[in-house]
Amino acid sequence: MPVGNDPGLAERLLAQAATPNPLGALVERSAAAWPSAIAFELELDDGTTRSLDFGTLHIRVATAAAELRRRGVRAADAVLLSGANDLNFVVSWLAIVHIGAIVVPLPIVSAAAEVAARALATHARLLLHDRERSETASTARDLGDHLDLLSLDELAAADSATATGEGPPASAEAVGADAPAMILFTSGTTGTPRGAIISHRTLALHTTLLACELIGLGADDRILGVLPLTHSYGARMVLLATLVSGARTLLVPRFDAARTLEQMIRHRTTWIPAVPTMFAAWGSLAKGRRPKLRWCLSAGAPLADEILHRAEARLDTTIRQAYGMTEATLATLDAPPQCRTIGSVGRVVPGVEVKLINTEGLEVPPGQRGEILIRGHNLMSGYLDDTQASQDALQDGWMHSGDVGCLAADGLLCVVDRIKDMIIRGGNNVYPSEVEAVLAEHPGVREAAVVGRPDPWYGEEIVAFLVPTNPADPPDPGDLERFCRSRLARTKVPREWHIVEAFPLGPSRKILKRELRARLDS
Repeated sequence: MPVGNDPGLAERLLAQAATPNPLGALVERSAAAWPSAIAFELELDDGTTRSLDFGTLHIRVATAAAELRRRGVRAADAVLLSGANDLNFVVSWLAIVHIGAIVVPLPIVSAAAEVAARALATHARLLLHDRERSETASTARDLGDHLDLLSLDELAAADSATATGEGPPASAEAVGADAPAMILFTSGTTGTPRGAIISHRTLALHTTLLACELIGLGADDRILGVLPLTHSYGARMVLLATLVSGARTLLVPRFDAARTLEQMIRHRTTWIPAVPTMFAAWGSLAKGRRPKLRWCLSAGAPLADEILHRAEARLDTTIRQAYGMTEATLATLDAPPQCRTIGSVGRVVPGVEVKLINTEGLEVPPGQRGEILIRGHNLMSGYLDDTQASQDALQDGWMHSGDVGCLAADGLLCVVDRIKDMIIRGGNNVYPSEVEAVLAEHPGVREAAVVGRPDPWYGEEIVAFLVPTNPADPPDPGDLERFCRSRLARTKVPREWHIVEAFPLGPSRKILKRELRARLDS
């Protein structure tokens, strides 16, 4: 039987999320609840801080929305948004959904050709961009068809000029709760990115449920907003989580391990959502002052136990995990007050169901591995202009994740690996995450990534890429092989080793294994 929690909690929130334009309503409710409390702040290079309280945020969102209307943006129009985490980005994101338009966040590293392709795919006519993306935006306009540009600074100046402060801000456009609010293109770590359509209801309901009911964020919390707001995890657990909880969030435009650790201490951060590569970077820092965090959340990729322990020791806190993806965000969560199980991504959240199936499509019993299927209010509506892909991914309401997992009898889920990442060597299934976890235990290894290389005899051979703890003294391959043989079956031990300075990372800081495989072909 599928595992799922009592949907009663989700149903109580459903009425709230079913109101017209529930995302616009979140801005209005937060302004009414905490008008003078700081919502978002940004620390500049000179050490000064700029901030927006919830009341001012509401005014700026409404006036920026009015400027977008003046420029011809209407409900159901797609608007591209490219920028680093800052106050103008937050206002622009919320202004787009305020008028019922669809926000299409673009990673800040997107090339001009990628931006032009996203404009074509979504039929967008406007690209909002920050100062650092100006050249890319101009090139994308030249490559695209009728793409207008507007910098976030220009929109900020326009909304400041039109904000009179007289009377209440205009209400949000009354679009349906199931109308598209955001189109997110998948990270493309294993294949071609696709545009996932996310509704107002899904964003408002699921974020409220996670942030307020399960994670327990409140107005006393201070969040480190280091996740990119252009991605699903950051949009929910930083931008929207702030609105629904009343927490105070420090926006971080670029990740730097040492600086963010210092910011945690200075700004008295209480909670951090992050990805494994960030925790690996924090865990590698030299000993020193430590922040006072309640706990941290890791998602986006498997977190090796050794990296978890290093990061916990350096940050002096507990790291818990969650599981989800762009198309089905945070389906499970390991949050207090539940007892933590290292290696588990927690239990299914209310209103969501999870089951595991084998290659024949039959459900597997607890304790056996299978593909993870998800059903619930956290799912995308479908893929953009790709009916067949939507039908393949969403079958009878179940999202086929492409991930291999194991579900315990007590409802705890463990994610083993991506099906596409699994290596079949001599007929044996090898899950890279298992090998990576062992390599992370080696004192000379900071991070590891394992991929398969075509082999005429075994079908695939196991190849390990390693970032050494000390680049000047990388570990010896023979020592690494002996280390693995003492902890893994012979069929799982890598036969090829590559020492690298750093891994190729996607915009959400996931390791791009397709690029590592491409290196083997070059």
